Amino acid sequence: MKSIKLNYTSHTLKPVFTAVLLVVFCLLGCKKYFDPPYVFEEQNVSVKRKRSVLLIAIDGATGADIKAIAPPKITAMLANSKYSFDAYSDFLVSDGGTWKNLMTGVGVGKHGIIDSTFEVPLEGDGHEHDAQTAWPTFIERLQASGKMRRAVAITPWASLNNKLLVYADQPLQVANDLAVKDSALVKLKTGNNDLVIVNFNQPNKVGLAAGFSPDVPDYKDAILKTDGYIGELIEALKNRKTYASEDWLVIVTSTHGGTGKSYGAESTRARDRNVFTMYYAADFKPLEINAPVVIDGVKFSAGTILARLPAADAAQYNLGATGEFTIEFKLRVHAFGTLNAPIFFKTSSPANTASGWWFVHDGSNGGWRFALKGSQSSPAQSTKTVYSKDLGTAGPPKMTTDQWYTLAAKIYMLAGKRYMIIYQDGVKASNPMEITGQDVSNAIELIAGWKSGYGNNANQSVANIRFWNTALPDSKLLEDACAAGVSPSDPYYANLIGYWPANDGLSYFKNYSPLAIGKNMKLEGNFIWESLVKPACGTEVPVLPSQFLIRNSDVAAQILYWYGVKIEDSWKLDGKAFLVNYESEFIK
Repeated sequence: MKSIKLNYTSHTLKPVFTAVLLVVFCLLGCKKYFDPPYVFEEQNVSVKRKRSVLLIAIDGATGADIKAIAPPKITAMLANSKYSFDAYSDFLVSDGGTWKNLMTGVGVGKHGIIDSTFEVPLEGDGHEHDAQTAWPTFIERLQASGKMRRAVAITPWASLNNKLLVYADQPLQVANDLAVKDSALVKLKTGNNDLVIVNFNQPNKVGLAAGFSPDVPDYKDAILKTDGYIGELIEALKNRKTYASEDWLVIVTSTHGGTGKSYGAESTRARDRNVFTMYYAADFKPLEINAPVVIDGVKFSAGTILARLPAADAAQYNLGATGEFTIEFKLRVHAFGTLNAPIFFKTSSPANTASGWWFVHDGSNGGWRFALKGSQSSPAQSTKTVYSKDLGTAGPPKMTTDQWYTLAAKIYMLAGKRYMIIYQDGVKASNPMEITGQDVSNAIELIAGWKSGYGNNANQSVANIRFWNTALPDSKLLEDACAAGVSPSDPYYANLIGYWPANDGLSYFKNYSPLAIGKNMKLEGNFIWESLVKPACGTEVPVLPSQFLIRNSDVAAQILYWYGVKIEDSWKLDGKAFLVNYESEFIK
C-alpha cells in the first residue's frame, strides 16, 4: 500500500489531535459493523480477468460456402468455438439492414433499415412511425454501463463508419480490407481497447462482381485471404502483453450471404440469409449448432394482433358469383380459442350474418371450416334472398397446438355448376358443396388474425398466404403443402393475384404477387417476429438440443452478456444471450 507523508508544523498539531478525538468518539457511538480483514492477512483470492471482445464481421460470406471452402484459420478456431454454418441473417437482406441488425440486436421489423442509406423510408412502406424510434447500438449501451473501457471500430465502408460505428471511441475508415487488417493489428498490439470491431467487405464485392460460390475462383480467394487476415489478428491478440489477465470473446460472423451475383430477392432469401457465425474463447468446448428448418412469422395473440388489407385494396379477393379461385396458407395454433375463432377472412361477421368468406376454428377440438355467405336472385322473385353455405368441420387428422398445417379452399366449376371444397396438408378434408349462383362480394377489408367484435379468438400464426384466380389441381395442392413459397417458374404464377409469405420481418406482410404490387397487409398491435420450426409435409421435425437458431441479432446480446451488462426487457431486443447456457466451461 502506498504510504502518505503528512507534513505539518507544531502549531497545527493541537487542532488536528482534537479533530481525531472527535472522530473516535463519534465512531464509538455508532452501530458496529463487520470489520473486514487486514490486507496482510492470508486469503484465497480469485482474480477475475478483464472481459474483452473482438468482433470480426465479413460482408457477403455465405455460411454454406465457408463450410465448403473450409478456410484453415477459421477451421482451427472451431476447436474452441460455438459455431454454425447455417446461422441466419435478418429477414430482409441488405447491407445496411443486416449491419443495423447486428449492432442493435433488433430486426428490420423494428429498426426499419432496408438498404445501404441507413435511413428508414418515410412513405408508402409501413415504417412511418418506426423512424421515430431509437435503437441504440451495443457500443452505446456498453458506454452507458461503464463496463467497457475503450472501443475502436475499423471499416472500409464510409456509410457504416458514419452511421453505426461512429459511436466507438475511435471509428476508423480505411481504404480496403488490407488496411483494415493492418490497422487492427496496431490497435491489438499497442492499444488499450477492450472492444475491437473489424469489418472486411472484399468477399461481398467479389460476390457481386463474379458470383457468390466456392466454385468461383475469385470468391474463394477472397474468403481465403480474409481467413488469413483473421489468423493474423488472433495471433496478435494472443501475443498481447496483457493477454493473461484478459478474457477475450472473439466473434466471427457474416452479415449476409448471396446467390449468383446478387442478394435480397424474395426468391433467393434462404441462401441470402445463410451466414457463418462463430463464438470463440480459450475455454470454450467445441459445439456445432445446427439450425432447424423454420418458418418466420408473427403470432396473432389474444385478439390484439392482426394483419389488415384495407377494403380499397381488397376487391380482387372477393370470390364473386362466378369464376374459380384457390386460397392457401400455413397455420400454426399456439392456443385454441372457442367456437368461431377467425383465422383468415373477408367479411364483416364470421358468424353467418353478413356476406363474405372466412376460415374459422371449430373450437379446441382441432377442427376448422371454411364458410361463405352470399346473395342469389330467386327465379320466382326480382329481389335477392340471402343465405349461407358452411362446409362444417374438416375431416381428420385434427390439428394440435404448436405444429404447422396447410389449409386450403378451392372454388371450381364442373358441368356448369360451381362448387367449393377444402384441403388440409394437400388432402381433401370435406366433400364438395355446390355454391352455384352465390355472390359473396363485399366492400370489406381482408384480415388475417382476429378483429374486435368478430367472435372468439385464438393465438395463432399465419404464413405463406397464396390467393389464385384459378382452381389448382389436387396434385398442385399436395405439392404446395410441402413448398416453402412460390417462384416465378411456377406454372400457375400468372394466376397468383395475392402472395404474402408473411416472413418479411417488417411492420407489414408484403404482397409479392406481380398482379398486386403495393397491396400489403399492415400489422397492428404489439407484434413480435419469431422463427418457428417448419413442418415436413404436415409432420413436425424433431429438434435436437444442439439445434437452435443463431442470428445476427444475437451478436449484440452476446456482447452485452460477456461484459456483464443486464439486458433489460424495456430494450426489446430480438437477440438472445445463449452463451449463458455454457457458463460451466468458462466461469471457474
